[in-house]
Amino acid sequence: MIPFLKALVDFMEPVGLVWIVLTLLTILPLRQRRWRAALLPGAAWLLLTLTSAVPLPHLLLASLEDDWPPVDLATFPECDAIVVLGGGLEPSAREPSGMHLKGGADRLFTALTLARQGKGKRLIIGGGLFQTTDGLTVSEADGVQEWLQAWQLTTVPVESLGGCTDTHDEAVKVAALAKANGWQRVALVTSAYHMTRTHAVFAKAGVPVLPVPCNYASAPMRGRPLSWIGVPNATLLLHFEAWLHEIIGGWAYRLRGWI
Repeated sequence: MIPFLKALVDFMEPVGLVWIVLTLLTILPLRQRRWRAALLPGAAWLLLTLTSAVPLPHLLLASLEDDWPPVDLATFPECDAIVVLGGGLEPSAREPSGMHLKGGADRLFTALTLARQGKGKRLIIGGGLFQTTDGLTVSEADGVQEWLQAWQLTTVPVESLGGCTDTHDEAVKVAALAKANGWQRVALVTSAYHMTRTHAVFAKAGVPVLPVPCNYASAPMRGRPLSWIGVPNATLLLHFEAWLHEIIGGWAYRLRGWI
């Protein structure tokens, strides 16, 4: 009874409701033999089912993550710097801690783990810019730097890349630092599904990186069993979005000559 009630509640969420509406809009014309009228809602139903009710998004995301298995920190060499991309934390005046954790928070905690184990001489923080309702422009990297220093979470020097527009911008700024300081080895920390594009753009920029993937999101890479059919849910949609973003981002970066 409890699984049935849970499924019923899940169907009342936006993705489930849309799936039900598309199901009805597809079935009703089919019952009336109006084949053409069923084509558009049927195609939308199929797309929503594939991206929110079956494990396809997990498998697609795993296809990106599988290329970057976890590193063995015990044998990982010491680097001149640890570079962590943005997407983990951002300053927030609403939170008691002054920081808001985001989906990529594993990135920062992985970088802190590397620093704690003596795998880098300095920590370089990346991240974007965002506007507040007060009209202020806030740098994610600057906020994280201040937070780390205030909480004394690491003993290595912490530097901010300032506001970056994208991963390419982060790579260009790190490349300038690497050239100016003569860095021979840089630990690069980002989500595993993002690492293929990130590694390529940093390598093209001339940064001597050692990848440190983290933030595994797909069920196979987290050791979770796959459910082959279930109630449509937003989590699978987010996994599909992350995969599609990387695929399109890779095409865009190639067209611009960044990788």
